[in-house]
Amino acid sequence: MTEPNELGKALQEWWDSDACKQMQKANQEAKQRAVGKYFMLSEEDKLDMVQAICYIMCKAESEGTSHRGLQDALGIYPAGFWVDHLMEVHNSLWSYYHDKKAEKDLRDDLDALEDFIK
Repeated sequence: MTEPNELGKALQEWWDSDACKQMQKANQEAKQRAVGKYFMLSEEDKLDMVQAICYIMCKAESEGTSHRGLQDALGIYPAGFWVDHLMEVHNSLWSYYHDKKAEKDLRDDLDALEDFIK
């Protein structure tokens, strides 16, 4: 196995540092606090929050936004960088809308080719 380069060593030092461990703990506590707040909402408020977040995220992603753009659309930039799993949700929605657009573009190209051949 090869030795890590300087960047790898620096990242490992950061990962092993007390500051990183404190940040991980703070992020875990923030997640637990947020989930706790969510479950304290009334059913109507939960539905409103889920509806709003789904709408905002799907609208932004269907327009081809970046991870930073998604945070901005949600009104949480730059602190949104630390939201657990937001990048995975962004990547999944981006892929979904990207594939959907590619399929539409292909259908449009095939229709145009068909019209050209007629």
